Amino acid sequence: MSDWNRFKTDINLTEYAAYLGYALVKKDSTRSSIKMRKDSDIIIISKKGGIWMYFSVSENDDNGTIVNFIKNRTGQSLAEIAKDLLAWLGEITTRPEPKNYISEVVEQAYEPERVQGIFKKCRPVQFHDYLESRCIPKALFTSMRFQNRIFFDGYKNAVFPHYKEGGAVCALELKNTQTAVFVRGSEKTFWRSNCRKGDDTLVIAEAVIDALSYSILFPSDKAVYTATGGGMSPEQGELLKAAVEGFKSLKEIIIITDNDLGGDRLADAIRVILAETSFEGKIRRDSPQKIKDDWNNVLKDRACN
Repeated sequence: MSDWNRFKTDINLTEYAAYLGYALVKKDSTRSSIKMRKDSDIIIISKKGGIWMYFSVSENDDNGTIVNFIKNRTGQSLAEIAKDLLAWLGEITTRPEPKNYISEVVEQAYEPERVQGIFKKCRPVQFHDYLESRCIPKALFTSMRFQNRIFFDGYKNAVFPHYKEGGAVCALELKNTQTAVFVRGSEKTFWRSNCRKGDDTLVIAEAVIDALSYSILFPSDKAVYTATGGGMSPEQGELLKAAVEGFKSLKEIIIITDNDLGGDRLADAIRVILAETSFEGKIRRDSPQKIKDDWNNVLKDRACN
């Protein structure tokens, strides 16, 4: 095995990221998907085919192996990276404490039967303590736009299903006070509201909570709401392009990302994707005025205070 292959398979990327100052975000991590953060830089680490992989939640081009991870953050040459990683495998002795990284990460694998089996046990929301604590009124759950798009499971988590083309559930996003994860085996696409005849607007959020909040703050009977569930993957980019091309009555796209660096990056990434479509209508970004706010912050300030 070459040194480059050893770097990608033998070096625990969560440990190396901790070495560079990244902290675990445990409440948003699963056994196969580890979220880590350093200031505004948020990454997701996993394993695929024995290789440690990562991607940035806000930069579409920031992904790959440990080599890409280091190069994108330090600007080092490949020779410099190789020297540092050889030292890590051999003589380096300063390492982060075990509590600061995950020693065993389960390889990601799409398990449609598992996801669909869990979803069959979920029920449409009619009342939910967590969602109402976020000032999402129960009347929204049974509205024509959102009916049967928001569920709950046996643990009282809010469940936001993602769908594949054709309508099969392929991912379940769980949200609660201490929970913000995808069910193991999920293949993330998009959560979206119901579509209706005459719709001509697409609202794109990062989080479902923000999409719901925006619909309350700015009601529209012609808007379809969707959420990426975090940073955009290349696969989601292709799905978004296909959705826009297939939305024949579409006149306007509104990008409602947060007013922060992550929101800026995601909005820019979405614009790049949309530029590759034939859509000629209006594209605009609508973010909260206050720095670091999302639309649920705005809703809570207005509705719950």
